Amino acid sequence: MKFESSASKHGYTLDDVLYAVAHVIDMQSFTQAGVQYIKLVGDHHGDSLVPRLEIIMKRDKTGRIHVFHVNALQDNFMN
Repeated sequence: MKFESSASKHGYTLDDVLYAVAHVIDMQSFTQAGVQYIKLVGDHHGDSLVPRLEIIMKRDKTGRIHVFHVNALQDNFMN
């Protein structure tokens, strides 16, 4: 798993992503231009003001996952 620099833009870490993935609430997968993207919402630990995170990652042709977006869950994220 590669944690891209854009994923830390809002101050979240790879540990936050791993926790959210282990405690997933909702997940969608879609393919665009031959690349598989995964959007998920998972529990966040350590901050009662941010109970859930939104995460977007993609799987490259080798199967490696690239996490490029992590933020506090926003309204309509899964839409």
